[in-house]
Amino acid sequence: DQHRGWFQTSLIPSVALEKVAPYKTVLTHGFVVDGEGKKMSKSVGNVIVPQDIIKKYGAEILRLWVASANYQEDVRLSDEILQQLIDAYRKIRNTLRFILGNISDFQPEKRVEYSDLLEVDKWMLSKLGQIISNVRTDYDNYEFHKVFHLIYNFCTVELSSFYFDILKDRLYTFNKNSKERLSAQTVLEEILVKLLPILAPITSFTAEEAYQEYKCSP
Repeated sequence: DQHRGWFQTSLIPSVALEKVAPYKTVLTHGFVVDGEGKKMSKSVGNVIVPQDIIKKYGAEILRLWVASANYQEDVRLSDEILQQLIDAYRKIRNTLRFILGNISDFQPEKRVEYSDLLEVDKWMLSKLGQIISNVRTDYDNYEFHKVFHLIYNFCTVELSSFYFDILKDRLYTFNKNSKERLSAQTVLEEILVKLLPILAPITSFTAEEAYQEYKCSP
């Protein structure tokens, strides 16, 4: 509280006297309210303490809530919102698990050159490039809620509901040295390598776990 007060008082005099904030960037946010938009109050009984979220659901869910909220408005928090984020987190985690499980026997020297990839695999790399570009722009603009939605939609729509479904025949039935299977694995590895860095700021533990698993692969 003492540090917070110091920052607040140093910001106000600096703007008043020097006409400039004492920091390169200042980000402000709305009040944290309950799911109905009401102010949290102990007397009302609608207060949700961050430590309780961490204890019950883990720090990743708390980070995901912060990242998913549009802080330019009042930030809502409720058990229902947390449950939605838990479901979203599981889908993102399952996306990483699918990729890791299907590149566990993939050797770097077996990567397929871009020109030899199947057309749908080339398309997915193009889609991946668009997502990464958009996410970086949103990070630069501190629009973290847009980052969350881009990553979540990419994992659930483009990957899980479409691309992964297409790949299953190639991954599960084709010879492990076939061009078709190696093409799929090449792109899956590229997705993982590009996805983990943009996930790390908002789900750092999960990104680290996935990276360590990836490093341990043969």
